[in-house]
Amino acid sequence: MLQLEVIGNLGNDAEIKEFGGKKYVSMNVAHSEKRKDGGETTVWVSVLWYGEGGGLFQYLKKGTKVFLRGRISVKAYLDKQNQPQCSVNMYATEVTLCGAKTENNANAQEQPTNVAPTAAQTRGEDDLPF
Repeated sequence: MLQLEVIGNLGNDAEIKEFGGKKYVSMNVAHSEKRKDGGETTVWVSVLWYGEGGGLFQYLKKGTKVFLRGRISVKAYLDKQNQPQCSVNMYATEVTLCGAKTENNANAQEQPTNVAPTAAQTRGEDDLPF
């Protein structure tokens, strides 16, 4: 199995979609990197996350920075001009908010919310390391 980890910004508000009687959160994430020549490369990842997003769905808005982990699917195709293209798709198993844009503040506001419970939480222990 191939795994993918992405940190990027949501390109649109997340939506709940239904496929085959199962609900998924659908979102697009842009990951950008600066190149040595001064340019920038952006890769868009189309994401499906099984379920309805739990308590995170309300925060999955355009511009929100997220960390995603899941199974990758890459598909090659020809565009309308008959040029080869590639789509990157992910079936997310973990979604973590890294920050969100607010109306009053253009800078990211930290929102450390993770959908995967920590090992201490699953054992019923507190978050102290001792």
